[in-house]
Amino acid sequence: MKLKKDKFLLETDILIQHLTMHESEELSGLELALIKGVLFTTVLNAAEVKLLALEADNKECVDGILSGIHILGLHYRYAANVDEFYPKTRSVRDSLFCVTAKINKLPILTDNPERYENLGIKVYTTDDLRNL
Repeated sequence: MKLKKDKFLLETDILIQHLTMHESEELSGLELALIKGVLFTTVLNAAEVKLLALEADNKECVDGILSGIHILGLHYRYAANVDEFYPKTRSVRDSLFCVTAKINKLPILTDNPERYENLGIKVYTTDDLRNL
């Protein structure tokens, strides 16, 4: 019998929090998400994390983390839907992230849920994962 796992679209903050957290008994949001489900992010988020890793000399660690996550590309048709979210989000980047979540039917996992309030997309936080 195959168990159904939840799926999550990871925002960059979840990845960065994991990379920068100090040794702790508590699991990071990324670790919790890995236990609870299948993880996705976009090529934009992966690029953000890789650029930050260059500055911090954490390339191997970042590559290891990203290799365990499905990285979604951005199809040109996503641009056709960006106007649905752009007036409500702070940037084209956030709008594309929302379009990706909507088209792929993925809830967003972020610890900054206010970025995606009132957009009609399910948003989870690390605290929500702890209660699932």
